[in-house]
Amino acid sequence: MQIAKIMKDGGYFDAVMSGGSELDRVKEYVLAFAGQRDTPCAYPLQNPGYPCFPGLRHAPFRDDASAAPGTPILEEVFETIRNEYLTLKDDDYAIYNPMGNRWMVHFLYHMGVDLEPLTKTCPKTFEIVRALPRVCLDYPWGDALFSVHTSDAHLVAHCSIDNLRVRCHLGIQVPTGCEMRVGTEIRGWQEGKGLIFEDSFEHEVWNRGTRRRAVLIVDFWHPDLTDAEIRALTAGFRKSEVRRIFFLQRIQNVSNAKYYIDYLEAALLRQDNDPLISEYWNH
Repeated sequence: MQIAKIMKDGGYFDAVMSGGSELDRVKEYVLAFAGQRDTPCAYPLQNPGYPCFPGLRHAPFRDDASAAPGTPILEEVFETIRNEYLTLKDDDYAIYNPMGNRWMVHFLYHMGVDLEPLTKTCPKTFEIVRALPRVCLDYPWGDALFSVHTSDAHLVAHCSIDNLRVRCHLGIQVPTGCEMRVGTEIRGWQEGKGLIFEDSFEHEVWNRGTRRRAVLIVDFWHPDLTDAEIRALTAGFRKSEVRRIFFLQRIQNVSNAKYYIDYLEAALLRQDNDPLISEYWNH
């Protein structure tokens, strides 16, 4: 895998392998990327694009808010978040190609980069999100965004890229006829409430209503990951050479991404100066 080669050439692989026992699971994970370990997921309908990080407990839906500890905070400030959502215009959204113009997103964080300084649209929500406990935003596959599905939208069944995150959907605008399947279970959203799930499981979404369905998506680190593991994983995937592997993969799915591509590219290079990067990488 190309990611493993970059990690080896840049010194990250050796830095992890020479780490203490607190990184034992990260070592197995990195070895899996290099094709030297087999770390299959042990749960039905869980099949992320990357190898499964070992030793984590999983469930399609999470009924305990501690799995995404910022959820109660988001619910407490729901009115503030909804008020900023209501100020967004259609031009403030990017369009995800997999569903044509039926899936609109407004990014707060994307690819490990904060986009609020560029868009200047939702400053209160931005500050709320980045202050949440164990929020997963510096890691490039963690996101914070408003996600809008128009009526008759159907996001087909798929699995995400990894099993490192737990995702919260805060219901913002939920008409009748909207629901999501994760694994074998189907649930709906409630306005002002967080729906917590793991997108490494197969999931799909429907809006059979007559109005737009809107949620705020925020990713959190999996609760079974330690602080040391989170630090090492963030350093590994935050390096610009690694991010560029999937940068175009993600951007090509957005039909009007041009307005923020240059901003993201500049941020990738700038963030290579982060002390966390130099702790694990030679260059």
